[in-house]
Amino acid sequence: MDPSKGLIMTSASRSIGAIFGLAAITTFSIALPASAATTGEWGVYSTVTDGPYSLAIDFDDSSRPDALVDISDDNDSEILAPNAEGEGFTAADPVGALVGANSSSTENLFLKVETTADNNNSAFVEIQFASPVPAGQLVLAISDIDSDNAVITMEDENGDDLTAVQIIGTATETGFNWDDPTNTDDVPVVSAAGATSVAMGDAPDGTDGSTGWVRPGAAVSAITIQISTEDNQISAERIWVGQVAEGLAATGADDSLYLVALAGGAAIATGGIVALRRRQA
Repeated sequence: MDPSKGLIMTSASRSIGAIFGLAAITTFSIALPASAATTGEWGVYSTVTDGPYSLAIDFDDSSRPDALVDISDDNDSEILAPNAEGEGFTAADPVGALVGANSSSTENLFLKVETTADNNNSAFVEIQFASPVPAGQLVLAISDIDSDNAVITMEDENGDDLTAVQIIGTATETGFNWDDPTNTDDVPVVSAAGATSVAMGDAPDGTDGSTGWVRPGAAVSAITIQISTEDNQISAERIWVGQVAEGLAATGADDSLYLVALAGGAAIATGGIVALRRRQA
């Protein structure tokens, strides 16, 4: 990540309120995992007209650092809304359970990057945060991985590379399928590609919903995603950036477990959203 690209302006003052109360239940008690009683937020993409960056990622919660995005050597790219494209995450997905379900959102929550490049001539997405995102707060998900691959590197607050272990962090069930949460075959492998990089790939070609994700266990100031494809045909990946309450990386709570207790309460409403089937370009 090139720090000479300039300073990033944080977004104007904004406020968001999220209040969760835990009520005493007289007949029994529930032990909540630390990650369950928190709310998360997906970053919203927008275009940038000035400077070296083409896109911005903004969060309503001012405690969550915004970011700027640079895309290079791609075949094409666009920012899209889950509702319009018929794709996204539900509470049945690990990231939907942690950050929030977003299938019905009309905001531009993901970046679609198309490439025909192989490993020798990859496309790159670089994300630079306005300030370091604390350990355990950042969630990076990449979906529609089938004939293509992603290699991820990250930098800490000092500009040093995170290790592969730190990049994966506390993420559990790192490969899943949003199109069919019961599908355990059409999912990518998320693993170390080197000492300081993590790869997502090796999912069967021509599949829907194949998604990988990480939740770094160290502060992150920058992300670089190298995107390539195996078949020399146009292939696309979707990049989602979310943030949750900081400091959860050290809790030991399994991110695949989630339970929300509302004040006064005994009732939790859960709903299933049928993801619309779609194919990549």
